[in-house]
Amino acid sequence: MQTIKKITLPYQLLIALVLGIILGKFIPAADNFYNLLGTLFINAITMVILPLIFPTVVVAVVQIFTQKSFGKLLLKTFVYFFVVTTVIILVYLAAGYYFKFGTSLQSGAGTQTLKGIATKVNLWTFIANIVPANLFAAFSDNNLLSVIFFAIVLGLGLGAYGPKNAAPLLKLFDIWIKAIYKITDFVIKLSPIGIFGIIAHDINTVGAGKLYSLVNFIGGLYIGYLALALIVFPLIALFFKVPYFQTFRSIQDLFSLAFFSGSSSVVLPKLLERLKQTGTSATVTDFVVPLGYTFNLEGAAVYLAIAVAFIANSYGVTMSLTSLLTITLLLTFISKTIATVPSGAVVVLLATASQLGLPKEGVALIFAVDFFANAGRTALNVLGNALAAKALDAQSKTVKIPQSIVKVAKN
Repeated sequence: MQTIKKITLPYQLLIALVLGIILGKFIPAADNFYNLLGTLFINAITMVILPLIFPTVVVAVVQIFTQKSFGKLLLKTFVYFFVVTTVIILVYLAAGYYFKFGTSLQSGAGTQTLKGIATKVNLWTFIANIVPANLFAAFSDNNLLSVIFFAIVLGLGLGAYGPKNAAPLLKLFDIWIKAIYKITDFVIKLSPIGIFGIIAHDINTVGAGKLYSLVNFIGGLYIGYLALALIVFPLIALFFKVPYFQTFRSIQDLFSLAFFSGSSSVVLPKLLERLKQTGTSATVTDFVVPLGYTFNLEGAAVYLAIAVAFIANSYGVTMSLTSLLTITLLLTFISKTIATVPSGAVVVLLATASQLGLPKEGVALIFAVDFFANAGRTALNVLGNALAAKALDAQSKTVKIPQSIVKVAKN
């Protein structure tokens, strides 16, 4: 008897996408049920993110500290993050503006769709809030950056205290991390149900008509996304001597899940695990990837650059070379707040628009189809962080897990 071949996760997600579009459009009365499925799925993933990130960063910092290479890896990580995102923003912003992307749009969206969304991002407040005044509040508010900061500080403290002295806590963290991985495995298996709910709800509330009116923006945006995935990333991988397409194949199911769910947090636990399984240093992975979720969002960088160029051209705003360089630096720094605020990409666009005199109506217009833009943006953020971990690992071969910690953890 021939066995039935199991449908793999990417195909399950594709089926969920199609069913979500069909049922969301033709059975709108079930929207509350769709929304419930999507909300439960996102909540289940969100539930495990900080409990996973905190111990993994602590352990990674202890391991790096004992090799006296913490400062070196930290410097390389931030140089990589800022150089890569700055170059991407400059190239895409200049290309979008000078190729007149968006000049054919007949704008007409009102700003009512932006009600309830913050209109300003204060960079200095953002920097000050990195240091949590109340650690429990940071966990309660899902403030990833503040939790990572405390995890780094605690890791340094444990490293200074000594690996042997800290062994009981490190062993507890190791058990905790493995338990969270098991929980994540179960949630991921149910992801097609959650994706179905998310897609059906968004189709029912946003509507396909908005997409048709902005097909030019979505089409141009995805051309930019493809260029990032097929040109920019391979060039970065070539520079660091990283097998790019092999890396992509190793996480293609996670890439698909991030795309269909619109959430990079969904795949974070499995991404950390998968990178280690494919030979990336556990120390570098556990340190670089969590930081990358705030500071290394290449997909978001492409989106912001193209969106600003699109809005500027559609409203006839003239920008000089100096203006382009200024906007590039502004987007580079302010984009680091995306991961810490609700509707982060829209907040950054509004903050940029208010400082550059771009009409808020333009932001409202593209926000109407942000669900479709977010899919590619999120998936590329995941791929970019996988590449960053591989690239920085290739440059940090001297960073290894201390055998003293390994032996203690096994005892």
